[in-house]
Amino acid sequence: MTWATDQTFDGQVQAVKCQAVRLDDKWFLTSAHCVYSACATRPCTVEVTLAESSGLLARAWIKHSTASQSVFIYKGYFPGQNRINGRDIALIQMDPSKTEYMYLNLEDGTPLTQEMFQSQLALDPEARAQFNAQKPLLLSVANTPTVQLKSQIVVPKTTAGVISYLTEPLAEAFYVKDLQHYVAPSFGVQQTNSGGGVFTHTGTLAGLVSSVIYAKDGGVSFHDNEGKTVFRVTKAQGLFLFTGFNGETLSFIRQYVPHVRTVNALPDLAATSKKDFNQITQAIEATSRSF
Repeated sequence: MTWATDQTFDGQVQAVKCQAVRLDDKWFLTSAHCVYSACATRPCTVEVTLAESSGLLARAWIKHSTASQSVFIYKGYFPGQNRINGRDIALIQMDPSKTEYMYLNLEDGTPLTQEMFQSQLALDPEARAQFNAQKPLLLSVANTPTVQLKSQIVVPKTTAGVISYLTEPLAEAFYVKDLQHYVAPSFGVQQTNSGGGVFTHTGTLAGLVSSVIYAKDGGVSFHDNEGKTVFRVTKAQGLFLFTGFNGETLSFIRQYVPHVRTVNALPDLAATSKKDFNQITQAIEATSRSF
């Protein structure tokens, strides 16, 4: 799902475009940094593209305020520094009672009622696949040591109704226990992928695309839950970092979506690794240079 949330700068409303993963009919999973500045302390409206193809468009406007919450940000998330610590996660609730919808036939620009849209949806497999997205299976790394995924990772991206897939060419994605975060070689994931899903090649949701704030030297600092620097990497542009589902983030999701399905990373989808963070980043940097 592609969506945008409004932000106000000097009286001007600007759209921040992100991606999201639909957990069920009412809930979307995204990154906290996508909604924090717009929704953490003020009312906001999140615009969600539910489906977009060459023929059909479905869009929803979800309003959020303190009195009527629709956006739920992990309380431990702090955006003021490079908090690469597995907390960049948020949920968006699409409550039909307070959501505005728009349906459109893109071939002739005709507005559609919900009933008309549902009727035409049966004839549009691309829009139908987006609108009726299946509930994902989340990959749990709760209480695991450092592991390496056995599968390649895939990042879907929706642009103007067209879904493309970025694929990491080697199984080089590590969940680092000390970091509580994933590290993989960079393979073309851009800023507009923020909040989107990171999947294994079998379709299991391994994590979400998170934010990286580079220093002037191209480096990035990694912090623990108290904000202390755990690792420091220079020339980190060769790394792809994404938020996984550890014990804390899974508890946060289940607080609102208790029926979410999970599968343990070990033993079938990942293997334990004895490499420390420096060894992992060095191996990834060498891999990135060989592409």
